[in-house]
Amino acid sequence: MYVIRYYLNITFLFILPLFGFASEPDDSVNSTITNLLRPNWPYEAFLAIPRISDIRPTLALEFSGDDKSLIASDCVELYYLELKKEFEPKIILERESLHKLLCKAMKRAIQKTPILDITRNFPDTNNVALSFDFFGGVIRIIEMPYPPMDPILELENVFLDHDSVLSFGGIELPVELEPEINQTPL
Repeated sequence: MYVIRYYLNITFLFILPLFGFASEPDDSVNSTITNLLRPNWPYEAFLAIPRISDIRPTLALEFSGDDKSLIASDCVELYYLELKKEFEPKIILERESLHKLLCKAMKRAIQKTPILDITRNFPDTNNVALSFDFFGGVIRIIEMPYPPMDPILELENVFLDHDSVLSFGGIELPVELEPEINQTPL
């Protein structure tokens, strides 16, 4: 019993903390990017806005492969809203005007910072997504969210089987049957 406890203690003390070091390079890149952009990013000006801590807008940056210059920068939420409006014209983004204002602040911070300092942190990639936390003043590198899809394309998996039962993946949908009692006019 003591031998098992001894080995478990060794495992918890020496082996498990090694898995925590896997995220350390990401933290160092996040802090480096935050320190680069913070002098040009007026996040403190937005602290008086109610529920600013709920909004974490994402800025997508695209660099050229040759000289690592900035090709494009887009706010992901606003860009995806425009894509969704093609499918659903009445869709709205909650606090859209605030998102536009935050987008301008993020783009201005990127424009005022030397691009070579930013690209030095991303030597292997040409596309980067940065999540800006206006409440805490922290910038994080995140995975690019998937773009919205047309609902018709999402239903591409709907098909009719050979016995004409409508199925969606493994779920069978009910088929409208002919009524047994016909309606008569009054």
